Amino acid sequence: MSDRTMSDSTTRVLVVGRSARALTETVAMLRARGIAANATNQFDRVLEDYDSRDLDLVLFGGQVPPRQRELLEAELLRRNPGVRFHSGLGGMAPLLTAQVEQIVGGPVPGVEHDAEARELHVTLADPAHVTATALWAVPVPPDPVPHAVALVDADLPAGRHAVPVPPEVPAHGAFAAVRIDDRTAVVRLGAAPRRAAGGTVGAPLPAPEPVTTRLPWEAPGSRRS
Repeated sequence: MSDRTMSDSTTRVLVVGRSARALTETVAMLRARGIAANATNQFDRVLEDYDSRDLDLVLFGGQVPPRQRELLEAELLRRNPGVRFHSGLGGMAPLLTAQVEQIVGGPVPGVEHDAEARELHVTLADPAHVTATALWAVPVPPDPVPHAVALVDADLPAGRHAVPVPPEVPAHGAFAAVRIDDRTAVVRLGAAPRRAAGGTVGAPLPAPEPVTTRLPWEAPGSRRS
């Protein structure tokens, strides 16, 4: 196995999470965008099922136990010092896909959220095609139910633009995926989801459908620079 770097034409991403639906849909969406991806919810088999030397980026979902994530990170990093780790923002394929695109493509300047006005502010140095979608999930076992509302899809001139966030988008736990030409930014809309008082834990979630994809790492196309 030859050494690989993030300068290679295709970024290889492993998504480690819980929701079978989110995992399989995220893999399909990433690969459609030229980013090689696999996913698993078999936390105790990550090191056996995947060669860490293949990986550029590992995205961990919030249902991965902290101690298990810590052990996986340490061992993956020992085997592959170049691998990077990020926390997934939510159990929705469009959101996870946008997050990976942002990580791969780098920060996108000029995208902000005004919580008081409930507006996205997009500042363009040059004319560009801009799409923005509000994304959030409702936790309905066994998988979160994703929701999406289109905010804008238009060719915009250079300058500062205000994009209203409609009332149906919740004030907690929602994000916006903003695409400016071929680059993507993810912005949190409001605060993180509220936790139950005292940190109480609800009923145990049912076991998810097992997912361990082993698709070839060679994805159609190349990652965006």
